[in-house]
Amino acid sequence: MTLGGTGWGAGVAPPHSVPGQPVMGSAHFAGPQEYVFPVQDTVRPGESGQGYALRLSAENHLNGLPQLKIWLGKSRFATLDAVDSPLLHRWFGADQSSLDHALGWIHTGRNSEGYVYAGHSLGRSYFLNRSYPRVCIRCLQTEAHCKAAWDLSLAVVCSEHREVLTDLCLHCNRPISWHRPTPSTCSCHRDLSLSEGTAASPLELQFSAWMNHQIERITLVHGGIEWMAPETNEAPREVTPLMRLVWPLSLNGGLCVTYALATAAGYDDTSNADEPRARTSLKKAQKILRIADHFAHKIQRQHEMHLRVRRPSVVVQLLADCMTSRAPTADRNLAQSLLRNILQIKSKARWSGANPQLSQMPLF
Repeated sequence: MTLGGTGWGAGVAPPHSVPGQPVMGSAHFAGPQEYVFPVQDTVRPGESGQGYALRLSAENHLNGLPQLKIWLGKSRFATLDAVDSPLLHRWFGADQSSLDHALGWIHTGRNSEGYVYAGHSLGRSYFLNRSYPRVCIRCLQTEAHCKAAWDLSLAVVCSEHREVLTDLCLHCNRPISWHRPTPSTCSCHRDLSLSEGTAASPLELQFSAWMNHQIERITLVHGGIEWMAPETNEAPREVTPLMRLVWPLSLNGGLCVTYALATAAGYDDTSNADEPRARTSLKKAQKILRIADHFAHKIQRQHEMHLRVRRPSVVVQLLADCMTSRAPTADRNLAQSLLRNILQIKSKARWSGANPQLSQMPLF
């Protein structure tokens, strides 16, 4: 194993740890691209791709993700994705297909179909929370790795420990960052500590269990991705109104419907969407689940919809994304039903022009 022609065993430190020397990016120093770090490991089942990079960075005594981003030619504020798999594979030894699966293809731009995470195609970048991590400290204490399910924007609960996830450090009272020394250490260099865990609501527990189930349905088999069919698509008994709707859907379909219902509730005179604006991504996710569930309850009780459809484009587009030819049948059927029942659209041509899948649908 060599670093720019210098043996690790010779006692020469890699450039990131030489006292008083500036750290050089890969554009100026070719060594890290060819180097193999001494601690190697695979991506663990259900592990986040960025969490894997953070874990191996810590185990190799590097300066966390900021150092890796410099070597990868990324800005401090960028997130890692499958474009970075070749070098991470070379440095830390994980199979490249496993890295692609764990990191996902997080493209930017206007292509709404350009997001793939944990084997799932997602229609919106905001379905993923890749910049403001939240964790279950109990899981970190026992398993020492970050889970992919925590990277979903509506993940608010650890279904195993039945507690709300943590996004703040108790010591410095600052948001937990990906730029921290280890998975279980804050950027203030104090261990992330347990507080009195906040008990999760039935809705939050059920939604978390559903998302975990979706993530686990797609696994890597012999370097390829295999979809593991569930035993049943029927929702368990005693589920909340929202979960009764989304349980049989794909991950993308369920997230589209949840965000669509929460957005529709914002136009509803009688909804509870007038509560104070949430200030953190975790609180926002909890609010989205609450108001989407409230609106789903109204739909299922066949209450009259009092919608102020001033800006319905977001709702229509989210539901239209569930009606493409590639969407599962369950996604298409529910989206069509919701469009018929909760939207009062005066100009069908306006929406079907941008969404051809709506052109054959009687919206009135």
